[in-house]
Amino acid sequence: MDNQNLRGGDLPGEKIRVTEGIIPIADKIYDVLKAYVANRRKAGQKTVIAFCGGSGVGKSTVAAIIRSRLHEDGIGAYTMSGDNYPHRIPVYNDAKRERVYAEGGEEALDRYLGSDDEQDFDTVNGILEAFHRGDRMIPMKRMGRELGTVFYEKVDFSEIDVLILEWTHANADFIRGVDYPVLLNSTPQETLEFRRARARDGHVDSPFVSMVLRLEQKKLLDQAHKARLIVSRQGQFLTYEEFKNLMKDSF
Repeated sequence: MDNQNLRGGDLPGEKIRVTEGIIPIADKIYDVLKAYVANRRKAGQKTVIAFCGGSGVGKSTVAAIIRSRLHEDGIGAYTMSGDNYPHRIPVYNDAKRERVYAEGGEEALDRYLGSDDEQDFDTVNGILEAFHRGDRMIPMKRMGRELGTVFYEKVDFSEIDVLILEWTHANADFIRGVDYPVLLNSTPQETLEFRRARARDGHVDSPFVSMVLRLEQKKLLDQAHKARLIVSRQGQFLTYEEFKNLMKDSF
């Protein structure tokens, strides 16, 4: 399997990057998920699987591989990118973050990040509810990086049994309707290394962006108790206690 054989999520311009060792990890996760999905299908239930985790941990790639495996097994799946659902396009949201920090410091920024002021959780929850209800045509948001690139497109879900949500905030307290949340874990140092290797947007992250990533990872830590599966960067399945011990000295 390579990038050409993987279909990513619905974020405009998204490209899937298969990093070394990610396919065996995704296949190990799929071994757990496929029995869960099969049991729900027998009961006539649709399934929402969520992948959350820090920046660069591999959410998009794992979601793409899981979707591919489901299709190989004859199960219709759709990957929904949570990055379509901030209230503001990236450049405006970045400016909002900087303004919040300038006016209120790190504590204010922490309150803003992943809040319902920053992210449109109501729309996401409405989509998950419509999917579970069995609605055929569901309007799905598309968000580019420029003004005028935000629009909705109706998607036919009549043959889709699994909706995969990949998003940093997919395990947040504001989310309703996720059946199987999976945390792809990374330490802050691993996240920094991922970001440097990827060189997102052509530059190494600034101290401000590094602070944002640290605060977002702290939120992931606080939400981790809700995950049904926690997966280390090395592909190990962690209990919640093992996860806490691994992360206790990271912040």
